[in-house]
Parts: sequence; structure tokens; C-alpha cells
Amino acid sequence: MHKKEVIIIKKYFLLMFCYSILMACHTQINTNVGKENKKLDAPKRSAAFQRYQSGNLEFEAENQFFPRFSYALTTGLGYFGNPLKDTLITEKLKAYKGPSGVPQLVKLRKTQQPLRAAYHLRHGLEGFKENTTFRDVTSPIKIGDTYHVWYSKSWGVPPVGQKNGSQESYQDIKGDWKRIYSWDYVSIWHATSKDTYHWKEQGIAIEPGPKGSFDDRCVFTPDILVANGKYYMYYQVAHSPHVYKEGPHSIAMAWADNPNGPWTKSKDLIVTPSKPGYFDSKKVHDPSIIVKGGKYYLYYKGDGEYDNRKQFGEPFYIGWGVAISDKPEGPFIKSDLNPVVVGGHEVVIFPYKSGVCGIVRQGPELFSMQYAADGLNFEMVSHVTDVPHAGTFFRQGNYRDIDLFPAKFPKWGLSHSYRLGSREAFIIRYDVGFGKMKH
Repeated sequence: MHKKEVIIIKKYFLLMFCYSILMACHTQINTNVGKENKKLDAPKRSAAFQRYQSGNLEFEAENQFFPRFSYALTTGLGYFGNPLKDTLITEKLKAYKGPSGVPQLVKLRKTQQPLRAAYHLRHGLEGFKENTTFRDVTSPIKIGDTYHVWYSKSWGVPPVGQKNGSQESYQDIKGDWKRIYSWDYVSIWHATSKDTYHWKEQGIAIEPGPKGSFDDRCVFTPDILVANGKYYMYYQVAHSPHVYKEGPHSIAMAWADNPNGPWTKSKDLIVTPSKPGYFDSKKVHDPSIIVKGGKYYLYYKGDGEYDNRKQFGEPFYIGWGVAISDKPEGPFIKSDLNPVVVGGHEVVIFPYKSGVCGIVRQGPELFSMQYAADGLNFEMVSHVTDVPHAGTFFRQGNYRDIDLFPAKFPKWGLSHSYRLGSREAFIIRYDVGFGKMKH
């Protein structure tokens, strides 16, 4: 082989070697770019939904943070008896107190002991208003020396079920309806108290609208906001004809210059169901509001098609979403991270420091307390052994911005409960005891 031919062959192999290196680099670059593009294209998921997708539903075992609830009946919101005149209560109080110096296994808080005993004995007491439901109470607010709440109230013959229930509008058959369930044909009522145990009804605050309106059957599950010298009410609405599983349920708003009203309804709905294929495609309900960073976070429970419950292609039953606005009046825009809580049933939340706590009583993360420092990505904090039905909490400062005024633990709140054998509800009060929180 000639020297010239050897040089040509060497150059050929050198070129081939360089080409292979270039191709390898090109492939690696494309791979890295693809990975980056995948990161950019990856849809947003909340911390809660990522746990749901991965199946990582374990609780944080190291944190022993338990809220404890001590309940008492209230008077005036479903229970109208006098506990001091009820023999069953007075006898039980003697048993609780026992002989002087004898330790008791069961202890009642000293404040309003008759009403605390009455709560535990509520199934055997007289004094409850029959065929009337009081439930889904707002977070209490305090104006001067008076506490104010608003709540869902319905009445009539005992519930008869979907098949036999009335389908006319609220105003067309006012008071002469047959309720499908105990929270049907609902209006929002107002009550006040000086001590948070004894309440006085102040009458209807908001009624369903005229036939054909989006709220012509029910206005219910309200929450209240104090902002800019006004009072804002956020509440769930339903219209007739009504099939519970089909919905739709949406969220509306009203405002007033005074807690006693009058209330002016918004002309449009502020949060509505999403399109099919989302967790909230049929119903959005149980609104609860928190002010954070100059914005208004409206949390809600979402419910989808009963025969095709989906979220991001995953089988999904129920969850909480949040819609955020720069103003109390809206517009409220649903977060891309929804659902921010997996499961939950009623939205039970309260502010803590500059974040949001949620207590979950339904779904794969049932009986958990969760915390979101940013109000969106809820992390598991602890087990809980009790979750008040649709519990709400008294917030010091009446809805101040928690980024400017970090919130302390709430000390008490309101909820609803039931008697054995009855589908009607009444309002109760609870005190909250917390340990130290890890966050």
C-alpha cells in the first residue's frame, strides 16, 4: 500500500470518528432539550393532587398535632329549650360533678356546663324545632359587642326524596313545598348573640329569586366577608326543576352596607361549574373566603358527573378548589392548580400565620389536617379524630389580610349536628384546643 493511500485511510477514519462524536453530542442535546420541553409542557398540579397521583397518602407520623373540639348546644338556632329546667340535664350535671374531692373520668368545661351536657344528651332532649333545619353557618363576626352569623334554614314537611319532591320555584309555592332533602328550599337567615351560646334570629337576609332566575329554588351554605366598609355574602345557589345529582350548583354574591341589610344580589354568578371531565363539572358549593396578599381566595367544594368522575384523566371523586380575585366583587379566576385538596366534603378552613389550614373528613386523606403556606399547596400536618360538620371559626379582626396580620389559632367556632332518627339539623358551638404546629 502506498504512503498516500495510508494517509487517505487515516483521514477517513478520523473524519468518521469526529462525525460519530458530533452525532452523539447532537443526540444528547436533543434529549436534554426534550426533557426541558417536557418540563415546560408539564401541566401544573397541586401538592395534594401529586400525592393522589403517586399514591403517597401517608400521614406525617412524627408530628403529633391534634386539634380537639369541645361541643355545646346553642339556644335559638334549632334548640329552644331551657337546659336548667330539663331534669335529664340537671341529673347528668350532678353525675358529672360527683361528690366533692372525687376525681371524674368525664369532665365538662366550666363555661356553659348545662349546654355542654345538653349537647351530649341531645338525642333525648325536648325543645328542638321539628321539621326545620338550621345548618351551614358562616364564620362568626363581631361588630361592637355583638356577634353575627348567617346560616341556611329550611322548613316544611319531612323530606320526601327526589321522586316525590316539589319542582316548582321557591317563590311560587312559598312554604307549601315538599322538600327532596332537609336542605332543600333554603333561604339565608341572620342571627345575633352577646355570648355566642344564646342566639336570637333576626329574620331572613337573602331569599331565592323569582321563577326562572339562577337562584329560584335555594340560596344556602353562605360565608361572610368584611372589606372596604362593606359586608359581602358568598353563597351557593340552585334552581328548579332540580335533580340533586345533576346540579348545576353555582356560587353567587350579595353585599350590604350594614350587617342587618338590605342585601343587593349580584346580577351574575361569580363561580360556576367547569366543563365535563373536571372534578367540579356539576357543582361548586360551600364557599369560604380568606384574604391573603391583597387578594381574595374563595375556596369551594367541587363535584362532577356521578357516572364519570375525572380530573386530569384520573378517576376522581370530590375535592376543594379555589378561585382568586383582586376585589371582593370579582372576577374570581379558578386556580390552575385545582383541586388544591383531595376529598374534604364541606370546606372547613381557617387562617393560621400567613397560610391556610384545612380539616378533611372525606376522601383518601380523610381525618387529616393540612396546611398551605401559599394558600394553594396543602401539605399533610396531622391526623385528626373529629371534624365538625361544616365547621367555621371565629377569626380575630374579621377577615384581615393574613400576609399583613398573621392569624393566630382560632379558639372557637360553630357547626351543625343532628338528632338520632332525624334528618333535621341545628347549630352547635365548639371550643378548639391545639398543640404546637410544626409550620
